[in-house]
Amino acid sequence: MVSPNLIFNGAASGFVGVLLGIIISLIVNCTLVEISISSFFSLYFGILFIVVGGIILWRIFSQETGDGGPTSSQKKPLAAFACLIILSGVICFTLEQQWYHGMSAIAKVPLYVVLGTAVAFALTFSVVDLVNYILGFLQVSIAKPFVESASQVYVVLATALVMGGIYGLIFGVMDVEDEVSYQIRLALLREEHYCYPIGAVLGGGVGFANEYIREEEEHCGAGLPNGFDEDI
Repeated sequence: MVSPNLIFNGAASGFVGVLLGIIISLIVNCTLVEISISSFFSLYFGILFIVVGGIILWRIFSQETGDGGPTSSQKKPLAAFACLIILSGVICFTLEQQWYHGMSAIAKVPLYVVLGTAVAFALTFSVVDLVNYILGFLQVSIAKPFVESASQVYVVLATALVMGGIYGLIFGVMDVEDEVSYQIRLALLREEHYCYPIGAVLGGGVGFANEYIREEEEHCGAGLPNGFDEDI
């Protein structure tokens, strides 16, 4: 039976998720545009993705398995996403408009799916870390972070994967990057017309799902070690 507390907290989390989903949608697509048309931003994000991916891998494998730390099965998903971010950094170095201008929109879709996934992943978990920090700062007593357990992390991971992949797919299919400079803004607005509802639905869904998992684990007393969250 769904408790009134879950309905209230789930609705609040879902509303926040909707707002964050829309914001992430805008940032991801603006980032893809800048990477595509600006050599400076291609270089900047290429270096950034490689450094961030390397730091994540280092943090994952620098901690010992067990004894309160993450297990091998918990490390694998984050390690895979870290490798994906590094791959995105390599793509950024080659993804300049004049290199891919002659390619069809469909041929460029896989590149933008990978980039969109990496941007959404990095941005989503940056937001999660920020929310955890703010909530921890505002709470007087020690409380469980907003996203901590393996189930919550997997939900966010899956959502970031789907969200970024869809944004990259739409971006590539609509061929936003090949529009002339004065039409890019219009093309971006057309794309956001499709991406905003997707971000709102996915963000709201993951917000409610996160609160549901949180409440279930509190009832069952099933909390995982904090070491898992430290690897993000």
